[in-house]
Amino acid sequence: MISAVILAAGLSTRLGRPKQLLRLGNKTVLEHVIDHVSRARVGEVILVLGAHRREIEQVTLDRPVRRVFNPQYATGQGSSVAAGAAAVSPEARGILFLAGDQPLIPPEFIDQVITVFKEMGALIVRPETGLPAIFDISLKEELEQLTGDTGGRQLMARYRRQVVVIPGCPGLASLDIDTEEDYRLLQAYWKDVQEFPGKP
Repeated sequence: MISAVILAAGLSTRLGRPKQLLRLGNKTVLEHVIDHVSRARVGEVILVLGAHRREIEQVTLDRPVRRVFNPQYATGQGSSVAAGAAAVSPEARGILFLAGDQPLIPPEFIDQVITVFKEMGALIVRPETGLPAIFDISLKEELEQLTGDTGGRQLMARYRRQVVVIPGCPGLASLDIDTEEDYRLLQAYWKDVQEFPGKP
C-alpha cells in the first residue's frame, strides 16, 4: 500500500494569506490537490495541518482524508514531513509526499511516480520538479526525525545515488504558489486548460 501525505501546514509568509485556501474555479487550491490524489492509486490520504488549521479543517470536512496536526509547523517543512511519516499505516510500503499548493498535478502523474517506484524497487523517486516524491517505508524512521525547512530533500541528498529522477509534470502543472504573481499565473493557466482540455 502507498500512503499519501499532503503537506498543508505552512505559514504562507511570502504570500501573506493561506495559499491552501485560494480559489481556483469552484474549489480551493487544497481541495483540488486532495481530489487529485484521492483518485490516484493510494491506500490512504493524510493531511498535515499547522497554520490556519481551523479554516482548512472546515473547508476539507467532506474530503476522505485523515488530518494530522503538526504543532511544530513554524519550524519548517521538515517537521511536517516527520508528522506525516509518523501517521502512516503500518501496512504502507511507500510514503508519497505532495505539496498542498500544487493543484494542477493530475492523478495520472501521481500514478506514474508510484508505478516507477514499484517497478524499479527504488528507494526514492522524484520528478525533476521536486514533488510529488515517494520514499520507501525503510526510510520512515529517518523521515520522522527530519527538522528544518528542507524536508525530504535532506534524505535525497543523503541517498542521492539511490534516487530515481523522472521527467516533471508537463507545462505549468507543477507550479506552486509562493507569491501573488504565482497565483495570477496559476489562474491564467487554469483558465486556459479549461478552455482547451488536454493542453500540456
